[in-house]
Amino acid sequence: MKKVIVCHSFPAWDTPYIKSTIELLKQLSKDHRVIMIDYHYTIKDLISNKFTPVKEVLGLRSRIRLKQTEYGQIEVISTPPVLPVNWISSSKLFGWLSALNGKIVGRSIKRQLKKIGVNNYTLINAFNPVYGYYTRSNFQPEKTVYYCYDEIAATDWAGKHGAEYEAKYMPLVDQVLCTSTTLTNKKAPLAREVKFIPNGVNLDIFLAPHKEKTREKIIGYIGAIDDRLDFELIDYCARNMEDYHFLFYGPVKTKIPPLPDNVYFPGSVEQKLLPKKILNFEAGLIPFVKNELTQAIYPLKINEYLAMGKPVVSTDFSDLSDFTQVAEITSNKEEFLKALKRIIRYNSRLKTQKRIEFAKANSWENRARQFAEAI
Repeated sequence: MKKVIVCHSFPAWDTPYIKSTIELLKQLSKDHRVIMIDYHYTIKDLISNKFTPVKEVLGLRSRIRLKQTEYGQIEVISTPPVLPVNWISSSKLFGWLSALNGKIVGRSIKRQLKKIGVNNYTLINAFNPVYGYYTRSNFQPEKTVYYCYDEIAATDWAGKHGAEYEAKYMPLVDQVLCTSTTLTNKKAPLAREVKFIPNGVNLDIFLAPHKEKTREKIIGYIGAIDDRLDFELIDYCARNMEDYHFLFYGPVKTKIPPLPDNVYFPGSVEQKLLPKKILNFEAGLIPFVKNELTQAIYPLKINEYLAMGKPVVSTDFSDLSDFTQVAEITSNKEEFLKALKRIIRYNSRLKTQKRIEFAKANSWENRARQFAEAI
């Protein structure tokens, strides 16, 4: 009989972006019954968020959706709309309204789990400590795991109160799993048990045909266009490599400063279409600033670039020591530019194959196996 995993997720099922939680759940669905409690959409989301599954959230359609993935089936549970509270500065008011939201979704979750006959299960709370704390009485799991993949205190959406609730919730769970060594070390004092399981790569998508050299003269980036990007560094590289096009594929979530004419932001691309874009890169970039948020990141994109055989240049924003044999990790803009020119000039078939073999060991299949063994 399959073991049952219930994931109380912060990431939403319906958004098209790559999310470690969803990638793990897909892989785990091969050998487990997986139930995902979807992101708790707010009343505001019903109007302004185009990805909101409105009929399910409002109960006009069944709150339980069966999603067949390429690996197995996932049951996705939607909950009623809640009040938007992340804008509130007052800790007391935030707590009162979050407790109210917790009652609304907690009762709904309990009803839906009962409806589908779920009794014995492992609960994974995926970076959702506020709702984890206020719905804990509605769950009766055999084991509770907190999945921590970012520094919550440094996020825009939870920066005001996230750390407070993480500190309340983490001591209540049996185990904490972190995606970076920085997070693992930082969360250890709050956790009964903490383990490090890094992010992976979807080889079914990114292990695609590759080119050692292209004629496109494109240097690229995939991922969100947000405050993590070092626009000063991007400006410096673009001005010093005027014969190259710098393409940044991803949703724009911040104001972009004036940049040279050879820097472009084409917008979001579906995950399955990304390999076609990466195929024409001469190199993949991770030009992140160094701050509290980025220090805790294990970037998904590094393995995606490598699985495509592409040279990678990154800033040393986080502990990337695992990648020093297959990527250039730099500490300033001058080093970054030199490394970028060097890896493009001296790329080869042997180096390309080495990157691909490295990425194969970091597949989501392997990560899910480690995750399942840990829990």
